[in-house]
Amino acid sequence: MRALREIRILLTMVLISLSLTQCRMAESQVAMGDVDIDGWSEPATVAYNNANTDALRNLNITLHINRRFNAETIALEITTFTPDSLRYSESVTLPIKETWPNAKATTMDVTLPYREDVHFGHEGEYIMILRPLKSVVGVEAAGINFELKR
Repeated sequence: MRALREIRILLTMVLISLSLTQCRMAESQVAMGDVDIDGWSEPATVAYNNANTDALRNLNITLHINRRFNAETIALEITTFTPDSLRYSESVTLPIKETWPNAKATTMDVTLPYREDVHFGHEGEYIMILRPLKSVVGVEAAGINFELKR
């Protein structure tokens, strides 16, 4: 009877392990740069080293903000330099909805969807520069989350 119970426990553990393997979370890499919290106006530069030229990624702007932050949108110029020396710039305005986790939290991260299904066609380092089009108070760091799409 005890052996049967141990076998059931072992089988349950194996099944749980297999199901967790199938439900893996998307891989992501966040690259951040510190900025002036009194007024972010200078460019924040982040680097992404691409090793998988077959994958698609979702790119999300990530802002580490404090309680002084008070904006409903953020206008950015985003410039990308590719490993093969190409350059692409665009201006975007992204809506921001911050929901503080609790009344005592002094900082938090805000994620802003930027691009979906991005294909980095070259191996190597991609440099991305985030520059606000007007000064923003309360941002402590800015960057990009490069999330692998599955």
